Amino acid sequence: MTAESLAAQKAWRERANTIGYIAGGMEHQVSMLREVLTQLPSPSKSTLSWKKPDGKQASVKCDELCGRQLSTAGLVERTADGDWIPSKAAAEWLNNNDAIFLAKHLHAHVKFFGEFLAAIGPNTTQSDILDIAKSSYGLNWRSTDQVSRRSGWLRGLGMIELWGHKVVRTPEGESLLSSLALCSPDDATRDQSAGSSDTIEDQGLLSYVSSLSDTDQESLRGRRPLIGYIPRGSNSANRDAEDTALTPMAAIRKLVEIVGEGVTIDEFADLCVQEFGINKSSFSSTLHSLRHTDLIEQTSYNFFASTDRAKWLVATGNEKALIAHLHSRFSFFGEILDNLQTPSSTSQLSKVAKEEYGYSQASNGEIRLRLSFLQDAGLVDRVDWQRFRVTSVGRKFATLLTLQQKDSISGQDRKEESTKTVYDTGKLLAEIVESLMRLSRDGNESKAFEVTVSHAFRLLGFHTEHLGGSGQTDVLALAELAPGDRYRVIVDAKSSGNGIIAESAINFEVLRDHKKKHKADHVVVVGPDFANRLKDWAVKNDVVLLPADDLAAILERHAVNPISIIDLRDALARVDSCKDEILDRYQLLERRSLLVQKILELAYEEAGAEDQIESGSFSPEGLIFALRKEFSPRPSMDEIRQSLIFLANPLVGAVEENKGRYRLADSPHNVSLRLHGLGVSLALE
Repeated sequence: MTAESLAAQKAWRERANTIGYIAGGMEHQVSMLREVLTQLPSPSKSTLSWKKPDGKQASVKCDELCGRQLSTAGLVERTADGDWIPSKAAAEWLNNNDAIFLAKHLHAHVKFFGEFLAAIGPNTTQSDILDIAKSSYGLNWRSTDQVSRRSGWLRGLGMIELWGHKVVRTPEGESLLSSLALCSPDDATRDQSAGSSDTIEDQGLLSYVSSLSDTDQESLRGRRPLIGYIPRGSNSANRDAEDTALTPMAAIRKLVEIVGEGVTIDEFADLCVQEFGINKSSFSSTLHSLRHTDLIEQTSYNFFASTDRAKWLVATGNEKALIAHLHSRFSFFGEILDNLQTPSSTSQLSKVAKEEYGYSQASNGEIRLRLSFLQDAGLVDRVDWQRFRVTSVGRKFATLLTLQQKDSISGQDRKEESTKTVYDTGKLLAEIVESLMRLSRDGNESKAFEVTVSHAFRLLGFHTEHLGGSGQTDVLALAELAPGDRYRVIVDAKSSGNGIIAESAINFEVLRDHKKKHKADHVVVVGPDFANRLKDWAVKNDVVLLPADDLAAILERHAVNPISIIDLRDALARVDSCKDEILDRYQLLERRSLLVQKILELAYEEAGAEDQIESGSFSPEGLIFALRKEFSPRPSMDEIRQSLIFLANPLVGAVEENKGRYRLADSPHNVSLRLHGLGVSLALE
C-alpha cells in the first residue's frame, strides 16, 4: 500500500470533530506521538510513559490515551484481543518520518485541519480562526481548545508558526496547502437536500400516511417509549458515525429479509448469528425490538414471519413510509422534525422530549437511533459533530404526519416537590454560567466577577471565601478532606473589556506572595482569555490559567457527573494540561453514567418483553455484545461488572443477581427517585 493511499481523505461529515492531545505541551505533539507509538502494541490496561520537553515524566493508561485521544484521528487501532497498535498510516509515518505525510493523514481524518491553514490571512489570530470555524464551518466550539490543539500539531509539523498573536504559514505549510483537497464552508454546512425538490408526489406513500392520519392524541401519547436493540454487525458505506456497521434502517431491512415468509425461532437465531455475529442474549433483545416494530409476527409456536406490509415498508425507496410507520409505533419520532427548525443536539432533543412531550424515558441513545432512521430517509442531516437539522423534504413530510401536541403543563410544573433541590441547583448553575461569561468581559464589574468565581468553585465542592482587596487573593478555596488530603487554592479573577488579559495584568511575584500568605497548594487565574506569552509564563510559575468559558463548561459537566476534589487536586498539579486532565476525568464519569443508563434501559426492555427466552434475565457477556456499537472503545468486562454491582446494591435496587445473571428489580422511575432521595439526604449545604 502506497503512502498516498494510506492518506485517503474522508468526507467532511465522516471526519472527526476533535483532535487528540498528548500531555507535554501543544507544540510538542508530534515528537511525543512518536514516543507513544513506539511503545505499541500494548494491552489496553498497560501504562504508557514518555518524557516531556521539560524533562518531567508523563504516564497514562493505554486505553485512556489511545481510546480517547489518538483513535479519532486514525493514529491507532484496537485489535480483537483488546491490544492497541499503530494504524497502518501511523506505522508508515514511523518509517518515513515525513511531516507532509502525517499532516495529510490528519487532514484526511480530522475536520478543519487543512482548512485551518487556508483560514490564515495576513493578520490572523487563533481567535479569528475560531470565529471562522464556528461561523463558516458550523463547528460548535465554545472555546479555543480545538483551535489550539490544531495549532500545536501544525507547529509540531513545521507548517505554521506563531508570531506573537499572529498565526503564519511556513513555506512547508504553503506547499502542503497547495496539495490538499479542502472542504468549502458551503459543503461543510449545506442542507444535504438542497437543490432537490421538497415536494412529495409518491402516491403510495401519500396513501399510506393518510391511512395513519386519524391517530388521536391519546394514542400518540401511548406509543412505545423504547425502540430497543437493533444489531448493526455488517459493513456499510457512506455513514457519518459508525462506518463499520449497517445503518438502523439497513439492519431492519436485513432482519425482515431473514425472516421472509417464516422461520423457526432457532433458525432465526442462527441466521442472525451468521449475519450480525450476535449471541443468544443479544438475539433475544433483537427479537423483542423487531416484534415491537410490528414488522414481524409470531404465526405459531416458536415460528415467526414478516407482517403483510413489512416487505413494502422496508423496500428501498420506501424509507419515508417506514418512518411514518415507526412514528405511529414509537414516542417522539416524527416530532423530532418539528423540533429541528434550528440545529439541535441529541441532548437538546432529549430535554425537549422530556419537558414538552412527557417522554420521561428519552435518552441520547434512543434519540440518536431515531435521528439515524430520519437521516437514512433524507429527512434530517447532520450540521456538525453534535447537531442535526431538518431538511426541506423533512419539513414537508412533517406536515403530512399527525404529531403529538406539546404538553400544556410545563416540565417544571410536572415535577414533584422532591425535585426542587435539583431545580434550584440547575437554576443556580445557569445564573453562575451566565455571570461568568458576561462579567469576565466587563472590565467595570471586577468585584461582581470575583463573587461569581467564588460561587463557581463552591459548586465544584470547595468551601470558598471571597476576600479581595489589597494584599489578598480574590478567592480562597478550601478542599475540606481528611488531614492528609486537604489542600488550598487561591483564585485570582481577572476581567477585561476586550476579552484578553494582557501580559501586564498578571504579576506572578504577587501571586507567589499570596500563595505563601494563604499557605495555598495551587494557584488559579480565571479570565476571559489570556495573551499567548502569559500562557508560557504561567507554566513556568506553576499557575493555572483558566478561561471563563472553560470554567463554565466544566461547571455544566460537573453538575451532571461531578468529579471529586481529589481528582481536581491532581489536575491542578499539572498546570500545562490542567483543563485536559479535568475533561478526561469528566469523560470517564460520563462514560460510566451512560453505561449504567444503557444497562438499565436494556434491563427494562428485557423485562417488558412478551416472550422472554431467558425469563427477562441477561448476562454480563450479553451486555458487552449488546452495547458494543454504543461505545468506543467497547465496554470492558470490568466496566460492565462494576456497573452491575452498583445497580444491584440495595441502596439502588435496580437489578438483582442470580447465578451470574441479572434482571430488573424495580422500575427505572423508582430507581431515579431512590437515588435522588439519597442525594437530598446527603446534601450538607
